[in-house]
Amino acid sequence: MALSIQLTRLGYTVILFEKEQYPFHKVCGEYISIESWDFLQELGVDLPAMDVSHITRLQVSAPNGKMLEQDLPLGGFGISRYVLDHRLAMIARSSGVTIEENTKVNDISFDGSGFTIATSKKNYRSG
Repeated sequence: MALSIQLTRLGYTVILFEKEQYPFHKVCGEYISIESWDFLQELGVDLPAMDVSHITRLQVSAPNGKMLEQDLPLGGFGISRYVLDHRLAMIARSSGVTIEENTKVNDISFDGSGFTIATSKKNYRSG
């Protein structure tokens, strides 16, 4: 999603194919390293307004009750993947990205002059 936003802002025409429909739930730890903060802000994700939780310590517990604890020097933040994906999809659309949802890519072929992308809905041609 982020790359589609960047490419569109550089003047490329971008179609993003997604077999699901945004937003949707997926397995994710919902932890992002603080190093990504500025990047997401530049994309247009207003993290301060989203009241994300800042994470500076890791705790992992084992079934036997033992606990591993570790400080995270750089730290990170917690954000719902569902919420983040929804926001990025909105930013992508407003940046000019075409998002083809509920569309599975079945095949991609190159014939020397361009690509043909066969999807569950129709075929697309780049050139």
